[in-house]
Amino acid sequence: MKYRLIIVMMIILTAFSACQSVSEPQSFIMAVDWRYTAMPEYRSEEYFLGALSAIKELGAGMFMISPGDVEPLDASRELISEVFGEDYLWYPAMGNHELEDQAHVDYLRDLNAGEKSLPNVVRKGPAGCEETTYAFEVGDCHIAVLNQYFDGVSDVGTDGDMVPELLAWLEEDLKSTTKPFVFVAGHEPLVSMPDMGNGRIRHQGDSLDKYPQSAARFLQLMRKYKVTAYLTGHTHNTSIGRINGVWQIDAGHARGIEGLFPDVVFNQIYERMQLPENKNRSEESVLMEYFQGQEYNLKKVLDYAGLTGDVGYKEISDIAAFPLLVEFYRNYRDNNGLRCQYDKNFEAKGLLTQSSFVRIVLEKPVRAEVYRNDARGGKYQLTYTEILY
Repeated sequence: MKYRLIIVMMIILTAFSACQSVSEPQSFIMAVDWRYTAMPEYRSEEYFLGALSAIKELGAGMFMISPGDVEPLDASRELISEVFGEDYLWYPAMGNHELEDQAHVDYLRDLNAGEKSLPNVVRKGPAGCEETTYAFEVGDCHIAVLNQYFDGVSDVGTDGDMVPELLAWLEEDLKSTTKPFVFVAGHEPLVSMPDMGNGRIRHQGDSLDKYPQSAARFLQLMRKYKVTAYLTGHTHNTSIGRINGVWQIDAGHARGIEGLFPDVVFNQIYERMQLPENKNRSEESVLMEYFQGQEYNLKKVLDYAGLTGDVGYKEISDIAAFPLLVEFYRNYRDNNGLRCQYDKNFEAKGLLTQSSFVRIVLEKPVRAEVYRNDARGGKYQLTYTEILY
């Protein structure tokens, strides 16, 4: 009787485990283009941390793939580990902003240097790009991660192209895998598509389409080997589209607040003014401290709100911008008409896109789920689902 009871319990446990595996399909997360994670003001729920918290609540899946512009990478890895644990699998790729700092390039190279490799890497890149191009397999999924800045000799040699040496490596890789779900990841899209929310377009003509013949060969290669989808970023615009039979998924950006809105700037300054340690300080000193932390974004807000006149935010000096910030703060606080005008000007010119991440679910039907916030650092919600097949 005792043994019969044990056998029955084992059967029940086995059936329960089977039910669990059926109810939890394989999935992974795609997030890209967040940046700035080393700066204290960007380590809050309004920014990339908010996306990580939403992913944790949803379920982080088997791993996260990030096709570029996620520097500084050490700070990003630290934040990901804080939320998901040190063992969570994260696969970054080279983006154009990683190229701007040798420390970021070195970090990416070090992931797969020599005998060392990221977990589950099954193939390293071609000569000259061994560390920053790689393929990995997790579960039923194979992903080829490309460094599109490889020129055939150096892994930092181009401005984004698919050179013959990289395409030859990719063909060998795609030819060799037996996994049912095959993806390719690279920072720049085949062609930039409008954001699914507000229709904004960026980097059209200077993505892979800058070199149309190379891009065409790349597309044909993915078609030939029936790649499930091409995973990309660069544009900060979220889009999913089918290009001559190949799905392109651009995850947009996951930085939370992409840029500061006038009301966000005012509220952040006002909250600083109310802090006990700032009660006896002048407005100008508190404003200067705030300005010095993020002058580039603030110049953009002032420009879009209509305060910079004929001088664009990229040309205006810090000396010229700071008095405009003081003027903006006082007007936004005291003059409702100017407040409305600043907001109206900004909305007409700003076109900031919602922060996004994508969950790829590997069950029939295979689907891409897009989660987006309100562009002001709010909660993420499922906003769009595309059936891939």
